[in-house]
Amino acid sequence: MEKNIKDVDIVLLRRRRKRRRQMVKFIAFLMLAGIILGLYVKRDLWFPKLEGIGNKFHSVKSGELSSGNFPLSISGGIDYQVGNLNGYLAILSDAYFYIYSEDGELYEERQHAYANAMLETAGKKALIYESGGNRFRIDNKRKNLYTKKMEQNIIFARISENGNVAVVTSSDSYICTLTVFDESGEEIYSRNCVERVVDLTFNSDGTGCILATIDAVNGSLTSKIISVSFNSKKDNWTSDALDSMCLKAYYDGSGILVLGDTKCAYYDNKGKLITSYEYPSNIVDWDYHNGKIAMLFENEVKRQSYLTTMDSEKKQPNETEFFNSGAKCVRFDEDQILVLDKEGINKYNFSGEGEKNISSEGSYDRFIIIDDYIFLMGYDRIDRTDRIG
Repeated sequence: MEKNIKDVDIVLLRRRRKRRRQMVKFIAFLMLAGIILGLYVKRDLWFPKLEGIGNKFHSVKSGELSSGNFPLSISGGIDYQVGNLNGYLAILSDAYFYIYSEDGELYEERQHAYANAMLETAGKKALIYESGGNRFRIDNKRKNLYTKKMEQNIIFARISENGNVAVVTSSDSYICTLTVFDESGEEIYSRNCVERVVDLTFNSDGTGCILATIDAVNGSLTSKIISVSFNSKKDNWTSDALDSMCLKAYYDGSGILVLGDTKCAYYDNKGKLITSYEYPSNIVDWDYHNGKIAMLFENEVKRQSYLTTMDSEKKQPNETEFFNSGAKCVRFDEDQILVLDKEGINKYNFSGEGEKNISSEGSYDRFIIIDDYIFLMGYDRIDRTDRIG
């Protein structure tokens, strides 16, 4: 018996309508997904004023410590870095470079697109480089001045007050390579290093620098410093070894300070060891200013903190012991010392005496001083309090 042709047509039509509806729904879903994806990718263009999107910073219009735009809230508690850019607060996040006025007003916002970006500031310029990558850039508060791409990956970079930039990179034939650029981005010096360079500090006029190197001797790490001039391929001098691993080096007219993990040492301008100081416990933080060093220590067993100051001229340490533990950060305020602990910020003179509480806010981890203000940095916000003379 033949099938009814009309019935067959109805079945086919129903199937086709069903397939069309499914196709329309699928296309609509793809369009919606595309719109959402596009909005997310462009989130910092169409939604720049709200916090929590795109790792942005946002000035909140009510503050606990300061009026106006503080505290500055940080989206998601991202790992950020700060610096003093000629009186402006420079903030580097994982994707953006922000410049704020002292009052918390956003002056500039720039995207850097560097993986594992690092920030260094000196005077009117900021150096942003890609640790483990091969790019770096120089910015001032108005614009990006120039950008460079190195042939090898960057280990670290430093900038001087006159705008010179030193970049230490990996090397195929040597342990590392040092390349120095002038303020215009022109290469002025290069050195293939057979030593492992861990830090670098410029001299006062930017014509040379001190290289801090480390080496393993009999199973222990030791440090040496090397003086180089940018107009000569020959090293000026090399110091004797210091039995400590260099964390940071400083250089001024009075000499060189090498800050190690277990001790620090002063050298004269010819690399001769003048004096050294062995730490009483683990070093937590430090700051350097005009030949003076302030070091913060923590004894976890005794639950006590220690403050030690040294002068490049007197070179005799001043040691201060706190009754409580939990000291986090130390900074110079001219010739005074500020220490942040869980109770707040206390001020001391260079000898560690004359304790004076200037802030009871201890919920922050570190701070930076810019002109008349102290900027307190926590996990997800930056606040401001007045600097008390």
